[in-house]
Formats: sequence, structure tokens, C-alpha cells
Amino acid sequence: ELGELRELGELRELGELRELRELGELGKLRELRELGKLRELRELGELGELRK
Repeated sequence: ELGELRELGELRELGELRELRELGELGKLRELRELGKLRELRELGELGELRK
């Protein structure tokens, strides 16, 4: 029983680690999306300057 409890604890920890890693990946995706928005804004700004 103790062995099973330990395995369950390890599985829970692995699950938490996986969630943390996924959250980290979500953070990266959010950063990439924000970088994309910044790039679009910069390109729009350059287009605006070209039109002048």
C-alpha cells in the first residue's frame, strides 16, 4: 500500500510538472502572439509613413 501511495504521489507530481510546462508553453505562445502584434503595428506604422 505504501508503494502505491508513493506512486500516486509521484504521478501527481508529474501531472503538476506537466501542467507547469504547459503553462510555460502557453506563456511562450502569448509572447509570440504579442511579438506578432508588435511586428504588425510596426509594419502598419511603416506603411503609414510610406503613404505620406
